[in-house]
Amino acid sequence: MQEFIKPNTEEVVNMIHAALVYDPAATKGKEGVYQFNLTGEDGGTFQMIIEPGNARAINGVEKEPDVVLTLDADDLKNLVAGTLNPTAAFMSGKLKIKGNMGLALKLQTVLHSFSF
Repeated sequence: MQEFIKPNTEEVVNMIHAALVYDPAATKGKEGVYQFNLTGEDGGTFQMIIEPGNARAINGVEKEPDVVLTLDADDLKNLVAGTLNPTAAFMSGKLKIKGNMGLALKLQTVLHSFSF
């Protein structure tokens, strides 16, 4: 039986970037700077920057964030994979949000537009 190996955080950021570039329509109306502060073994900081005609994901910090999401790197991978619901993660304390809550709520529809 083959074991599934989860991608590391850098690979997840690269996949998110590729999805944002591939389907810019998925981000329409969700403009802003989402910053992810990831804890845990594979943690770090990355931003999802959604501007009209230019959506991207980058490692590190490029712009002042509109919303900051703090969670474990493994929980981010589960969010992107669709096995962890963002609302459930927030309600259970796995996901902490500071800043524009309305923008944070739009994150779920952005993540669901990815087909990983």
